[in-house]
Amino acid sequence: NASNLVNLSKKLLIFFLLTIILILWAIYFLNKDFFQLETLFSNLEIIQNFILQNFFVSIFIVILSYSFLIMCNFPFASLLSMINGFIFGTWIGGAISIIGGTIGAFCVFLIAKFFFLDLIKRKFLNKYSGIQNYFYKNDLELMLLIRIIPAIPFFLQNLILAGLGAKNKKFFYTTLIGLAPWSFIFGSIGQGLEDIFINKTQLTFSMVAQPEYMIPLSLIALLILFILIFKKKFKDQN
Repeated sequence: NASNLVNLSKKLLIFFLLTIILILWAIYFLNKDFFQLETLFSNLEIIQNFILQNFFVSIFIVILSYSFLIMCNFPFASLLSMINGFIFGTWIGGAISIIGGTIGAFCVFLIAKFFFLDLIKRKFLNKYSGIQNYFYKNDLELMLLIRIIPAIPFFLQNLILAGLGAKNKKFFYTTLIGLAPWSFIFGSIGQGLEDIFINKTQLTFSMVAQPEYMIPLSLIALLILFILIFKKKFKDQN
């Protein structure tokens, strides 16, 4: 019947997704030496020439790759964000991380809602009913707090929000906003990798006190201040 076909389709899709993820992880573990910063630096000229000749194609490839790695819960997402900043600069690299991270997170979110909703609720949310109650009253605040304050692993954040029943549109734009500060911060750190690792420049305050570093740091400070003010206002109202 129809329900059996739906269940079979779900199982086949889960098997397909898990197979892809396992293959990716196997490639990573069998070629760990390749996935090092030294590999990037040793092929830097080839990469830069390709980007110069295929700028928009390069951005598209990196966004797609970043999204896929986020979907597969690939380790060192912050390092990938720094590499984006190193290759494309703070602002373009940061924007790539935001877009790629949001697309990857949204895909995980949709997959979790479609395939694993009951499992997430049973294994996690039923034990922490307080989170659910808070979410129903302050969904936007909680979604932004989860993104901006990195206390929970990124992949797990997406599963939790799926289990809480976050709306697709709210999930998408809160992820887009919430990823911005950290993406630009890691992008700005990445922009300095060439000076630190290739040119062997000593890290000094004057090097850090530049717009590409200070603006992202100021941005996250303002966001934290906004959250604290918002929480105080909410408490005063209750």
